[in-house]
Amino acid sequence: MGFLLSKLLPLALYPLGLALLLQLSALVGRRRRWAGWVSGAGLGLLWISAMPVIARHLAWSLEERSAALTPDPMPKADAVVVLGGGLRPAVAPRRNVEVNEAGDRLLTGLRLIRQGKAPLLVVSGGQVSFAGNDPAPPEATSTMALAMELGLKPEAIVTNDRSRTTAEEARDIGALAKQRGWRSVLLVTSATHLPRALASFERLSGLRVVPVACDFQFASRSLWGRPTVGSMIKDGLPDAEALLISTVVLKEYVGQASYRLLGRS
Repeated sequence: MGFLLSKLLPLALYPLGLALLLQLSALVGRRRRWAGWVSGAGLGLLWISAMPVIARHLAWSLEERSAALTPDPMPKADAVVVLGGGLRPAVAPRRNVEVNEAGDRLLTGLRLIRQGKAPLLVVSGGQVSFAGNDPAPPEATSTMALAMELGLKPEAIVTNDRSRTTAEEARDIGALAKQRGWRSVLLVTSATHLPRALASFERLSGLRVVPVACDFQFASRSLWGRPTVGSMIKDGLPDAEALLISTVVLKEYVGQASYRLLGRS
């Protein structure tokens, strides 16, 4: 129940959920003088959050930080840890494991292994589902299958298939590392997720953690290009993808705050 609430309660803080709550409040109190203002606030929040220019700057606030955290050249470590969240399981009608937007996590981990940065790849992720009898396996199982399909030998892969949250991944991989005598890991995850993940691993894993960012949504600010009339118009119009990016970034900020309050980072 606690895990379910941790996933559901924050939805009211994200732009879509909060905007709908404001609209519902305005509808219930439609005869009150404040109803129009509350309704306008909901629409305004939704519009602003769905503007590409807002989404881009929100993403840059985390991605630029993650790029600065990622060392160059990359040092060696005892293992490469790829956090869950990048795959879709081979459940019909899919015939094979498929990657989503965060699939760069596994690709980056495999590149690091092939560059000789570590001898082992740790794939992480339990089954996160609120449905009964969900046939999907833990994500770590799917990640291992895809890693082998892409050429990595099974003896070079270690699975952590119990963890459902970033904090659980930090705790469980820390315990795994203690059993195997690891002292350092390369931590691979999406650039927007890296600051929270790094703080959690540094707090809970007991390891020396080298952050490795991937899955960048945008080119760097300095390479974005000169604005034009067309780009400025497009930047100001609501867009579903921009709303998703804004939500992902705000989710990370909410997660950072809650992790600090709960002692998980």
